[in-house]
Amino acid sequence: MDLDPDNAKKSTPAPATAMMKGKVHEFLAAATAGRVSIDAESAERMARKVDAIADRARDRLDRLQQLDVRVPLGTSPVAKMMAEHDRRAAVDDETYSARTALQDYIIALTDLATAIRTSARTTSRIDEDSASTLNQLER
Repeated sequence: MDLDPDNAKKSTPAPATAMMKGKVHEFLAAATAGRVSIDAESAERMARKVDAIADRARDRLDRLQQLDVRVPLGTSPVAKMMAEHDRRAAVDDETYSARTALQDYIIALTDLATAIRTSARTTSRIDEDSASTLNQLER
């Protein structure tokens, strides 16, 4: 990262970011053109990868529970206020804390994996029904 304000205007996105954006655009173009398909096995592999990400996030959530303590930063009013702020930012249920954000992330990942599996099952069922209908019409 370049912190020089004169060079900041000249900076370009990281190559990996630019490559990822290019791949996303390629995928969107292919999907729009109807050239994207997914089979049940691929969908399940994708869902398992999303499940693995959710599992790692759950592990982080377990580690985050360790922050639900009052860390002594000193005895001054400012130090006490900072310690409370840190605790609330990490785990407070009344604010949008790191714990709350991580819980929402886990829910979203779980929902995504479920949606992938449901979509694959639905697509497979529709394909089977269509094939059956075509077979009946040919007879």
